[in-house]
Amino acid sequence: TMPQQPDRQQQPTIKFHRIYPAAISPMRADKSALGLMPTMAYRHCEAMRVASSFGWYAFPAEEVHLRWNGADVFVREGGGQWQPLVRSELPGFADHWNEHAPEDLLDLAPPFLTRLPMPGLVQVWTGLLCSTAPGWSVLVRPPSNMRGSFLYSAFEGIIETDRYRPCPLFMNIQLLATDVDIMLPKTVPLLQVQPLLRETYDERAHSSQEVDGLGAQEDGAPALSPQEWQAYRRTIRVETEGLPPESGHYAADTRKRDKSGD
Repeated sequence: TMPQQPDRQQQPTIKFHRIYPAAISPMRADKSALGLMPTMAYRHCEAMRVASSFGWYAFPAEEVHLRWNGADVFVREGGGQWQPLVRSELPGFADHWNEHAPEDLLDLAPPFLTRLPMPGLVQVWTGLLCSTAPGWSVLVRPPSNMRGSFLYSAFEGIIETDRYRPCPLFMNIQLLATDVDIMLPKTVPLLQVQPLLRETYDERAHSSQEVDGLGAQEDGAPALSPQEWQAYRRTIRVETEGLPPESGHYAADTRKRDKSGD
């Protein structure tokens, strides 16, 4: 018999560079949304479980304290006084960067916090750089199925991190509350980064068909074929052919496919 050839190591879809030494490493997203998902949903709603576990969590590089008065943004660093925010650096990181960066990149370390040219808009860095395999981008979004803050909102973005790599992994937030301390803890996920094949969101992926009503169409074809009606019965677990409804079949079928790799 021929000796088995070793499997070629598959290129990772995404690569994280933790360049700020004190940053928390990215964490694979959790099916229970770190325990915040209701127990009933965790046990029976596979759609929520899969959405929650899609991607990785990333955290602020350090704890963040911000205030906004409706016009100006202020930052408090190291328990000190409130100062107007323009650009905030991570402690000791400039020297660490200059020690390792090429000469033409000296003093160009990514900032921790940056005030953007819109009222109350701040960019928060995770201390990470991100790259992806060819054809892959990343969706940067708030953590899935976790209640957001009423003090700020977060923007989502898709970045072509195969072409523009390695890319600083950050989140843009819009401060909403005025004259209060807005804190982003270091140990709470700031964002969820999810890999996307570029073909899943380009124009070709946005082709669609719309069927009006439930009756016959202009060409005489039924709105839903007999096969589609039968599939709908199974989808909503209606009793068919004398068999009882299949309670929880979506979750069961999906988990079986996950285990089989299909």
